[in-house]
Amino acid sequence: MKVFKELIRENEAGRPCALASIVTTNGSIPASDKAKMLVRADGTIVGTVGGGLAEGKIIEAAIKAMEDGKSELVSFNLHDNPLMDSGMVCGGSLDIFVEPFLPAVTLYMFGGGHVGLVTAELAHRVGYKVVVIDDRAEFANAERFPFAVKTLAGPWQEMMKELEPNARSIIFIATRGHICDKDVLAWAVKTPVSYIGMIGSKRKIRTINSKLLEAGISAEQLSRVRAPVGLDIGADNPEEIAVSVVAQMIAHVRGAEGLVVQSRTIGDLYLTANSGTEDGEELAHASA
Repeated sequence: MKVFKELIRENEAGRPCALASIVTTNGSIPASDKAKMLVRADGTIVGTVGGGLAEGKIIEAAIKAMEDGKSELVSFNLHDNPLMDSGMVCGGSLDIFVEPFLPAVTLYMFGGGHVGLVTAELAHRVGYKVVVIDDRAEFANAERFPFAVKTLAGPWQEMMKELEPNARSIIFIATRGHICDKDVLAWAVKTPVSYIGMIGSKRKIRTINSKLLEAGISAEQLSRVRAPVGLDIGADNPEEIAVSVVAQMIAHVRGAEGLVVQSRTIGDLYLTANSGTEDGEELAHASA
C-alpha cells in the first residue's frame, strides 16, 4: 500500500512516476512474485523488485517510460546474463512490467474572451484540466466556464501568485490587450511549464518581445514562447483558432511536433501505387 500511496501523492503533485510490477517468475527470486516498486522522476524509489543490477535496469526503463509515455515489459534471465545474479535474480528468471503514470495536463487559460472560451472548452474535451484567469469577473466565472476546475478573476499579479504550474502544464495567453499579455508572459517564461503560447499579430509579438528584453527577460527565456501560436491551418475565427491552438498543444504533449504534415488524396494514393514505389505499395495495402 505504501507504493500506491506514494503513486497517488506524486500524481497529485503533478509529478510523473512509473510503477514496476513483477508479472511472471520462474525459479528462485529474492522478492515476492507480486512485488512492486515506484520510481519517481528523479530516480528515487519506493519499494523494491529485488535489488541488484537488474533493479538498476528497471529504474532506467522507468525513467525512459516517463519520458516517452510508453509501457514496457522487461525480462531477466540468469542463464542469458549471469551478471544479473549479483542480487536480484538468484538463479531464476522474471518479467517486470513498467508502466508510466503521467499527471493530467493542466491548461492555464489567460483571458476568458471569445478565443479563450472556445479554446478552453476544446482543451477540456480532449482531457486537459482547465484553469481560467482574467482581470474581469464577467469573463472568468463558473457560469461562463462550468467545465473549468478553477476560475480566477482579479489583478493579474495577484492571480498569478495563486498558481502553481508544473512541467505538465500549458499556458495560453489571450488577454484583452498588449500590456496584459506582456505582464502575463513575463511571469510565464519563469515557470517550469512545457508549453507557452500567445495569440497576436507578428507586429504585436515583436513589440512585446522588445519590451520584455528591455525589462531584463532573456532571449533564451522568450525562445520558449510559441508566437504566433497554433498550427498554420489558415484559421480565421475563434473556433478555427481554437482548433489550431489545441492541435499544436496535443502535438506537443504527444511528442509529435517533429512529424512532417502530409496531405494526401485518394487520387494521390492510386497514382503513387501505380508508380511501383515502396511507398505506393504501402498505400495500396492500406487501402485494402
